[in-house]
Amino acid sequence: FSMHMAAHMLLSMLTPILLALGAPVTLALLALPAAGRGDPPGAREWLLAALHSRVSKVLTNPIVATLMFVGGFYGLYFGGIFDAAVDNHAAHLAMNLHFLLSGYLFYWVVIGIDPTPRPIPPLAKLGMVFGSLPFHAFFGVVLMSSDTVLGQTFYKSLQLPWHSDLLGDQRLGGGIAWA
Repeated sequence: FSMHMAAHMLLSMLTPILLALGAPVTLALLALPAAGRGDPPGAREWLLAALHSRVSKVLTNPIVATLMFVGGFYGLYFGGIFDAAVDNHAAHLAMNLHFLLSGYLFYWVVIGIDPTPRPIPPLAKLGMVFGSLPFHAFFGVVLMSSDTVLGQTFYKSLQLPWHSDLLGDQRLGGGIAWA
């Protein structure tokens, strides 16, 4: 569980920072050719339409982006989804995709170089970061203090001889999430 948690923390908190700072939308807009007069819209026009769409404006709302970023952890691990999905490869890929995309969305709004459909002032960006910190810390504390092992059936089925203290490993995972 601790290695699983370390991977999910990297997928949601480090990789999205690097992606947001890499400005993928700006790079795509610079690289994709504009459709000519009378030609059907191309990839550049579709990207611009998506960037200026109502869905994009809703998703880049600071409250929505923060709720998706933080709420995903609570919903997955404490909502029973993790126990149901831990032994399913497709579900695990969906978890990874969620953590990557929700992290990218959050950091795109906070530190992204790409244009956003909803620019917010720097003080609001700082508020997003400091507003999400206690919820991440509390998530880690709850994992560290829990007496119930998440995914116990799956982790026992692995029968790893060096991995006998599942609760201790989960508490280590909670410490990783807290840090």
